[in-house]
Amino acid sequence: MGDWPITVIPNPIDLNVWTPCEQAQARALLGLPADRPLVLFGAMGGSADPRKGADLLMEALERLRSQVAGTPLEQLELVVFGQSRPAQPPDLGFPIHYSGHLQDDLSLRLLYAAADVFVIPSLQDNLPNTGLEAHACGTPVVAFATGGLVDIVDDRITGALAEPFDPGSMAAAIRWVLEDLQRRRQLGAAARQRAERLWDPARVSGLYGEVYGQALEVNSSQCG
Repeated sequence: MGDWPITVIPNPIDLNVWTPCEQAQARALLGLPADRPLVLFGAMGGSADPRKGADLLMEALERLRSQVAGTPLEQLELVVFGQSRPAQPPDLGFPIHYSGHLQDDLSLRLLYAAADVFVIPSLQDNLPNTGLEAHACGTPVVAFATGGLVDIVDDRITGALAEPFDPGSMAAAIRWVLEDLQRRRQLGAAARQRAERLWDPARVSGLYGEVYGQALEVNSSQCG
């Protein structure tokens, strides 16, 4: 199959469901602090699945915490969805909010909107829908440059990619997103634009139509 044509078609996402909303309103509805930098992490099973890299994120945040002492970023807080609050939550020196297992898209959309950055520290992942959803909601994403995450994040345009699997590099990437408010807003706007450009269902269906049309033309010419 070495000489067969190859076409890569993105996965679609419903851009009417996953759409930006006002951050202050989202935080108020979720009971999250209005004036703190919020880092979002989430996965099925939360930190229980070692493939999701929660331990590397915690180490990255500990490093970041020590680096930003005396700056506004020292007030950052972590929001976790996909798991309930454990009996002994990790002590990172700042608050951790646990949102539990979400049962509806609206709640997750509000979480994306409430966050300043969504971090995907996965060691193994193909194309996590959470990254697509966050971008569609206008939220920058920080992730390790591995697997399908490099197809989601346009590095330094819609978020930042860190060296796999280096907590120090991830801490630097998170800080780069958070430390400049104007840049963070530009990243969020570019993230939504990327979602509209790549993952719109109408565009994706058109790409499938083109591929099938080309295949039919080749087949007809060979049969003729």
